[in-house]
Amino acid sequence: MSENLNASADRSASAEETDSELSAFRQVVEWLANRNSFAIVGVFLALGLTADHFGVPEPADNILYLIGGVLPLVLATVSTTEDGYDHGLSNWARAKIIVSQLVFMITPWGLFTQLLQSGGTAVAYIRHRGRPPNRTRKTPTTKFSVPVEREWTVTNGGITKSTSHSWGLVSQRYAYDLVVTDDDGDTHEGNGQRLEDYYAFGEPVTAPADGTIVAVEDGLRDHPEPGSARVEWRTWNIVGNYVVIEHDDGEYSTLAHLREGSVTVAPGEEVSRGDVVGECGNSGMSTEPHLHFQVQDHSNFWIAAGLVPQFRDIEVRRPDDRRADHDVYGTPDEAETLYLWAGDRAAGTEGGEPA
Repeated sequence: MSENLNASADRSASAEETDSELSAFRQVVEWLANRNSFAIVGVFLALGLTADHFGVPEPADNILYLIGGVLPLVLATVSTTEDGYDHGLSNWARAKIIVSQLVFMITPWGLFTQLLQSGGTAVAYIRHRGRPPNRTRKTPTTKFSVPVEREWTVTNGGITKSTSHSWGLVSQRYAYDLVVTDDDGDTHEGNGQRLEDYYAFGEPVTAPADGTIVAVEDGLRDHPEPGSARVEWRTWNIVGNYVVIEHDDGEYSTLAHLREGSVTVAPGEEVSRGDVVGECGNSGMSTEPHLHFQVQDHSNFWIAAGLVPQFRDIEVRRPDDRRADHDVYGTPDEAETLYLWAGDRAAGTEGGEPA
């Protein structure tokens, strides 16, 4: 009997030790996931060059280069606990996202996209002398509405580093991804293998504020494999079909991943807040129908720096257990203008009533 108890205690101690090791490993992974992806690439590039310089036997240098290229993709799929929101990706889904992104990266158009992203981020930093906009510096004067009708759920995005859509990409630093969910939090009916199964697909997308249309794209197909966790690696434009609107001087909004053939506006056209400009789709690099919304300081998506949007006339539902996690987001019931972050359910209002 005592031997059994000792064995049980040994197993328990071993399990606790394993859990501790996993916890430590998870902490390291989350710490890396919150680092700038370009910094990670730079570190492994430097290590590879150093290994090559000092004659470290091959293929050590190539392995370091490979890690530098793949690791940021892997870390991009990690849902950290800092943002206070569970994105619900399984390990299998993460693996498929990584593989499809790797396939995209080795295509000619994928390589060109990487140059655009890295070069554009560098240009944005140079334009702002290393101090890109944040919520206290170069804030937009335009107050924005949620660019949709009825209630949508924010699945990605925020204004702090830990809640950011893509902190390392300056243009997308303060972007948001929005979907339509049911009461159970599901984004689709059935198994979600058809575009039409998704509640967001075909829903109207509206101008978030008054402005002038400066750019549109409407010729890219909607990725026909929603819910597969595979991105559209064949697309030449990760933004998909889009509309760019100029608001106050030097302030632009981009509405991306629109449904093919749905754009209803043209460059030079004036629009008012709430006007329909297209429909939600699954074009570009998208795993399921959703709307990508961002505010920026330049009409060009690649060299722009993201601006922090403040919202007005919106109704937000935010779980009580998340309200105190990040004070910067304020309390929706009290704020005249507020910020959104992943997990919020937001709807536009007219005259104080839900639209």
